[in-house]
Amino acid sequence: MEKHNIFASLPEDLTLEVFEPLVDTGGVLIERIVSKAHRTPEGQWYDQDRNEWVMVLKGEATLVFEGAEVVHLKVGDHLNIPAHCRHRVSWTSEQEETLWLAVHY
Repeated sequence: MEKHNIFASLPEDLTLEVFEPLVDTGGVLIERIVSKAHRTPEGQWYDQDRNEWVMVLKGEATLVFEGAEVVHLKVGDHLNIPAHCRHRVSWTSEQEETLWLAVHY
């Protein structure tokens, strides 16, 4: 067994948001997402085929759901996003990386 640390080896180049699969069984995907001042482009929405559970481990972020519900996430906050619940990231911290743990199931 090889041990890993989710806070280790954060990417230096965050020109683009970084999505790193940690576990992918085909039915479940667990990934680390690293953001810094990233947002979903205006007019674009995530509309995923699977449920997604997300937790912010570092930094902060704001999600907007179709219908205008806004959810601000701080360290330790998590939520479950049902499949096909259209949403977008409207803000992530500019001062530090926002580190997410996401489980797609």
